[in-house]
Amino acid sequence: MELSNKAAYLQGLVDGLGVDESTKEGKIIKAMSALLAEMAEALEGMDEDLSRAYDQINDLSDELEDLEADLYEDEDDDEDEGDEDDEEDADDANDDDIASEPFYEVACPNCGETVYVSEDDLDAGEANCAHCGVTFEVALEGDEEEPDEDAPVQYEVTCPDCGTTAVFEEEELLEGEPKCPNCGKPLDFEVTEE
Repeated sequence: MELSNKAAYLQGLVDGLGVDESTKEGKIIKAMSALLAEMAEALEGMDEDLSRAYDQINDLSDELEDLEADLYEDEDDDEDEGDEDDEEDADDANDDDIASEPFYEVACPNCGETVYVSEDDLDAGEANCAHCGVTFEVALEGDEEEPDEDAPVQYEVTCPDCGTTAVFEEEELLEGEPKCPNCGKPLDFEVTEE
């Protein structure tokens, strides 16, 4: 039985009993009966609103699940089909970048890996190795400035074990045993100026 029906039944009982509204008790009973009827009506209205809200939430949840399924399904398809395309696109983009601006191949003096140096790097006079993170000086042949007399003397040493070529300052060579930055083995060498 719904609340409004129960409240109507209670009002019918009060009316059927012939409660006298002129007495204090009769006024209280009639007022309580009317209040219960209003409360029952208000609660039923809230129930209806709440049911509508739940229905809308469920509909939105279903639509969201459909959208997620479509979205992730498209991404999965793109990943499956796009893996090869992405590699080709990345290669093409790299080729386009290399073709659009001149780059120079330089061996990193620290790790020996090939580094691509741009015109901007040459203008700045230094480049960063993407493999080991070392910043080193770069210049085109013939563009080199006169060596600074106060600059430290540097020597180029090739590791006999791994073949890595590294540049050391004279002080480093005279003060201790240098080690290969790639394999870590001690370097034996004859000091010759570059």
